[in-house]
Amino acid sequence: MSFEKLLMEYPQICIMEKDLPKGLSGLYYDNNIEINKSKSSYEKHCILAEELGHYETSTGNITDLGNINNQKLELIARRWGYEKIVSLDHLIECYLHGYTTVEEICLHLEITANYLKEALNVYKQRYGISIQYKEYELFFDPLNISKK
Repeated sequence: MSFEKLLMEYPQICIMEKDLPKGLSGLYYDNNIEINKSKSSYEKHCILAEELGHYETSTGNITDLGNINNQKLELIARRWGYEKIVSLDHLIECYLHGYTTVEEICLHLEITANYLKEALNVYKQRYGISIQYKEYELFFDPLNISKK
């Protein structure tokens, strides 16, 4: 799913690219998302997914990450983003197109290598080393997909 397709799914949200304070990549508030304009297009896609995760899963001000509950909400939003743009279906789509390297997968999904790595780690934590999904077996470390 591309950045543009993700934007089209949420016409009610105003997305702005701005200079944000150092260390802040994105911010969601009141149906607005601000994304640090100095980031690459793939980084912006990953940031948008997480900020939409906040829209879908969080309420209130959770900017104080010293609060354990806010940390949990941050993780929930991040995981939502991984599942949105690096879903199991998207990984299978890459396999079906013959994209097997990290570079090819990232190019197809328009994400960073680090974002892919983090998504795979979340799947590995949730499902273990592999999962049988639809007609496929997906291994997460290293990523390998095969048809059953």
